[in-house]
Amino acid sequence: MSVPNPRPVRGDDPIAVAIATKNRPSYLAALLTSLSCQTRQNWTLVINDQSDPPVETDDAVRDLLKLIETRGHPVVLFHSDEPRDRYQRVMDAVPPEVELIVRVDDDVVLDPTYLDKLIRPFELLPGRPIGAVGGCLPEPHMKEALSLDVRMADAGWLPRVDRPTWRLQGHWYRTREVLEVESLWGCSMCYRRSAVEAVGGWVVEGQSEQVYREDSDMSARLLAAGYDLLVTTEALGNHLVAPSGGAREYHKGPEGNVLVSDRAPFESDDALFRARLEQILEGYESKPLRRYLIEDLERGRTRGQRIEGVVHRVIGLGLTSRRTLRSLRARLVETR
Repeated sequence: MSVPNPRPVRGDDPIAVAIATKNRPSYLAALLTSLSCQTRQNWTLVINDQSDPPVETDDAVRDLLKLIETRGHPVVLFHSDEPRDRYQRVMDAVPPEVELIVRVDDDVVLDPTYLDKLIRPFELLPGRPIGAVGGCLPEPHMKEALSLDVRMADAGWLPRVDRPTWRLQGHWYRTREVLEVESLWGCSMCYRRSAVEAVGGWVVEGQSEQVYREDSDMSARLLAAGYDLLVTTEALGNHLVAPSGGAREYHKGPEGNVLVSDRAPFESDDALFRARLEQILEGYESKPLRRYLIEDLERGRTRGQRIEGVVHRVIGLGLTSRRTLRSLRARLVETR
């Protein structure tokens, strides 16, 4: 498959915000409130509602939808009862002239500049075949901004095509950067509709109603087709993690959220993804991943820095040494 040469993205291009929701009216209301405060103006809201009762029966949701419409953003709201193809249906409902679609979970709250900053990598790296860009959405209890240099020394922090992880996108950082990755977390990402359509769309036969790994599967297909996947630390929000509704159940505690859903559908979807991966990546050759300071990109400097270079190996060695010393000290204390 040849990767099309995508047209440049302009700051005033129309985009769509695509939401699939189910029985979370209070969380959806929080998301809609954050959307009503966005600095970006030219966007359409598309909602696939699988709730019982329908979301528009909730007073707060109904008022917020009207407010968004009053502020000049078209609203497309429809109802369906098939969880497995929830995001395929919402993509199909986006107006045909819209190329960039922001897929966002219904239990997310976005900073006012989120949409503007999520789109920026498309503008800052013109000519690149960018398939999708993800932002950073820590949970509310994650108060500390992390050092990206230190975290990149941890091999498990960077999402790989065969090791998808939420860790990079599930935290926030002290520096404004764009990073190349091999997999994106579907909690919120902006994707090119033409790219997703070119690699087969969102629906994967055999996935459960949990639709676990649908974002990993899509990322693998985009990567294998030659598209770039990026994460920007500049686009910030919070993943509230609703305890119920949607596709999963969580226990909410002061230190975070623990999944309590039946794990069988998750294991089934993961097994399906693993089986498909070899076929998806046939002929694919991985390339060194790079990171870019947004300040450099704003000045036209697009060379970037290799993520797994010498600096990161040195940092990783330092972290390993400190952990070893802490472990040795602990053992010495125990033997006294």
